[in-house]
Amino acid sequence: MAGQFVPIPDWFSQNSQDCGIAVADLTGQGVLDIVVLEVDDPAGQNSGNYRVGHAFAADGTVGSWGPWLPVPDWWGWENQGAGIAIGDLNGNGRPDLVVFLVDNPAGQNQGYYRIGRDLAPDGTVTGGWTPWQQIPDWWGWENQGADICLTHLDGEPVLVVLAVDNPDGQNSGRFRLAKGLAADGSVAQWTPWLSVPDWWGWENQGAGLTVADLDGDGRPELIVFTVDHLGNGNGGLYTVGWGLDGTGHCVDGWSRWSRVPDWGFDANQGAAIALLPGAGALPRLVVSTIDHPAGGNTGYLRVLDLDTDLATAATEGAWRILDFDTEVNPVHAALLHTGDILFFAGSGNDPDRLGAHDFRTRVWHYPDPGLDAPTTPIDLFCSGQAFLPDGRVLAAGGTGQYDPFFGLRDTLLFDPATLTWTTQPDMDYGRWYPTLAALETGAVVALSGLGADGFLSETPELFDPQTLTWSKLPIPGPIPMYAHLMLLADGRIFYTGGQYGTNNGMRPSIWDTATGAVTEVPGLYDPESRSQSTSVLLPPAQAQRVMILGGGTVDPHGPGMALADTRIADLSAAAPAYQAGPPMTYPRMHVCAVVLPDRTVLATGGSAMEEMADAVPPTGEIYDPVAGTWSPTAPQRVARLYHSVALLTPAGTVVTAGSNPQRKTEELRIEVFWPPYLFKGARPEFEMSSGPVEYGATLTLATTAALREVSLLHPTSCTHSCDNNQRLIDLPISSTNPGSISVAMPSNPALAPPGWYLVVVVDTGGVPSVGQWLRLGSGEPAPV
Repeated sequence: MAGQFVPIPDWFSQNSQDCGIAVADLTGQGVLDIVVLEVDDPAGQNSGNYRVGHAFAADGTVGSWGPWLPVPDWWGWENQGAGIAIGDLNGNGRPDLVVFLVDNPAGQNQGYYRIGRDLAPDGTVTGGWTPWQQIPDWWGWENQGADICLTHLDGEPVLVVLAVDNPDGQNSGRFRLAKGLAADGSVAQWTPWLSVPDWWGWENQGAGLTVADLDGDGRPELIVFTVDHLGNGNGGLYTVGWGLDGTGHCVDGWSRWSRVPDWGFDANQGAAIALLPGAGALPRLVVSTIDHPAGGNTGYLRVLDLDTDLATAATEGAWRILDFDTEVNPVHAALLHTGDILFFAGSGNDPDRLGAHDFRTRVWHYPDPGLDAPTTPIDLFCSGQAFLPDGRVLAAGGTGQYDPFFGLRDTLLFDPATLTWTTQPDMDYGRWYPTLAALETGAVVALSGLGADGFLSETPELFDPQTLTWSKLPIPGPIPMYAHLMLLADGRIFYTGGQYGTNNGMRPSIWDTATGAVTEVPGLYDPESRSQSTSVLLPPAQAQRVMILGGGTVDPHGPGMALADTRIADLSAAAPAYQAGPPMTYPRMHVCAVVLPDRTVLATGGSAMEEMADAVPPTGEIYDPVAGTWSPTAPQRVARLYHSVALLTPAGTVVTAGSNPQRKTEELRIEVFWPPYLFKGARPEFEMSSGPVEYGATLTLATTAALREVSLLHPTSCTHSCDNNQRLIDLPISSTNPGSISVAMPSNPALAPPGWYLVVVVDTGGVPSVGQWLRLGSGEPAPV
């Protein structure tokens, strides 16, 4: 037997139907024991048997083994999963044994559990057994492994139940919580079944579950294990769900699957896991499995180091996938000042939905699981979007027809307070793939996009948020679809050279919206290959430096069509021009860029070709504008291609969602990036007065942290690799007093357009605070 598996002696089953393990101090003398469960499957009635291994060591060996003891009144002639857990459920200082099984009758399977109270050191149950309790709403007609574990949430005991369903095709693992488990087996509340994301395997041969607080934040993590049955040998894998809460969700997401090295088995008939305190910060993983060779089974134990994303998170960050999804492919996304995240897709690249008037919006009350579904009046697929000063989202244009595409003239406003879209006056021109950008007055300019006739709408229009009306502006030229536009400190707008599709012969230009005059900014390498690039105003915004990243040609004739090139233009210079920036590690189009609160920039997702499922290697990159260097992130799990989005949350994490490599193919999984700064120590805290703040005012922050900087961050709002309004503004520290600091708010609305912002402080170690909302330049009381 390869690896470090230690056999369990006197294994008596020729055919097993799962196993279970639990590690506990049964004597109360500080020495850990292990309890092993085995389900025997002879002809006829199954049986469950357990035994105690005393003095369980870190190498997987056991000092001495007690006899096998039967679980009385075992249930089922053919079990398809089992498990055990140990905990003091009645608070008398003596451990209780929870035993669990899955029965497989004809038809729907069923899960049962019972409790052996007051477990003695030799394994005997001295307080009696409860009756078997049926788990309601069991999931699966054919299971291929199951397990249980015990934890505490909200001050009460919780039983966690895992089951693997085996339908035709891909298997899936689901779990649920039995909250308020009492010593008599009663349960106060059952949560719904939730899926373990990206389940591994089409035919599993065992599964396990255990729990511990791995990061020390006071919340437990779930470790879920499975055995995959491959044609050339089995494999054992596990994943960590971070931040289990009372809803049953792991709200901080799930890490990648880690493989147990040297598995060495060709056929297994069960598996289980537990944890053993380790010498370092993390416990060690205990794996039990049953080998099923010809001639008789053997049970094994193995102890190994627990592999988590914490090992490299301080340098590479961590990517974690959530156990719920967006429900729609989020073509458009925006962070609202309520903390909610708005996703809208309209028909979402599905012409059948257009015909059925099936237009979709979702609101995620971040970070809580679950989404609302407001009514969407029109097809807001491939519209433009921008924030108004009061925090409402303006959406203009959309899809009136597919193939060829015609644009809509419609305008809608989304209200974060009521979660509703309301219709506004139409534009004069239809716009499909338009660009919207907020100006220093709070007005929003809309330009480009295909009109209701299928031709480019070259005339810009201006939306006045006070009168809710549109007016025309002078034409700057054939600005391309989804042009990347940055409001500059002098009030003009910079077209960076990035867009969707061709550039229509336009070169990067500074546009005076009042006159229509444009001033070309030279130096952009291969300007015809900047489709689906991304552009970002590098932090801080006072520096007026814009970077354009990647992009590619419009027609995907072969690999290598995307660029890794970056260019940087200093727009504060007398004669601005693009200069070469450090190239990204990978060529990327359909790439998203997010300004992080520590003043670095994350580039994430992308493809080597236009609208193709040819993803770059799944890793992001972080750009340091001071050092002028890129560094890789940890690997992502979900490829993000066309119609994907990325946005910063007040917590400092980055939500990535969406991908639409071909029509009707939608990526609904949410993956969250935890940047390295979230793993470098305690976060600074501060307090500030509530209410709106005017330009040029002094803002006082109460804090005891030693600060490096204070910033305003405009909330992100992205679509098609474009976020025209994203920016970070430095707030100079004007004075310091014991326990507080004063910062100067910007005096120039063109530098910081009026609206809602996140205030973030960063300590001298480079760790940012959680952002707090502030409304800048309202001239009126902030809405409740």
